[in-house]
Amino acid sequence: MTSFPQSGGAVQPDLPLAVPAWLPPVEPTGDPRVDAALDRLAELEGSPVVEHVEIFSDIHVRLTGALADLGDEVPDAASDDLR
Repeated sequence: MTSFPQSGGAVQPDLPLAVPAWLPPVEPTGDPRVDAALDRLAELEGSPVVEHVEIFSDIHVRLTGALADLGDEVPDAASDDLR
């Protein structure tokens, strides 16, 4: 049974939140930018919950940047066709 704090009780946001053991390990993607962003997930286990927003925000920015750059990459074969 899960117990919840009584209403009016103090919230303790500095307690670390354990990452559940059932979460699968992060597999490398082969893209160093994506892998570096996903490596930050390991920081969640030992950090206070109040710091999780900063970690997730950084991961989001890194992954969004990597996705945005995908349109800029043109494979060599495709670039030959454009000439």
